[in-house]
Amino acid sequence: MPTLFALLFSSLAIVMSSPAIASGTVNLDEPGALARLERDNPAHARSIGRILQAAPKFTPRHLAQWMRTSFDADMVSTQLMKTSNPPQSRLSFKLGDTQYKATVTLDAVGAMRVPAG
Repeated sequence: MPTLFALLFSSLAIVMSSPAIASGTVNLDEPGALARLERDNPAHARSIGRILQAAPKFTPRHLAQWMRTSFDADMVSTQLMKTSNPPQSRLSFKLGDTQYKATVTLDAVGAMRVPAG
């Protein structure tokens, strides 16, 4: 019985130590997140690599359409994070049952600009 308890406890500790499993959200900006994803879910890793590479070239509306048709991914949000030059955005999207978040540097921000006044 103690062996069974130890096995269950160690399994629970492993599950709770993995933020991707525990929360259903993966922060791709965390060190090692992409490497873990490549190991655990290579299909998502390939799709996410393409999304992150292409995201800076799209306006948010076109990015959402492209992600939906290319990867069956739902874009949750894009939030302008830094108005530096070049601007950065926080991209949040859902692929399968997992939500992913990443910071991307934007190239095509024309649709995100709001005129003053």
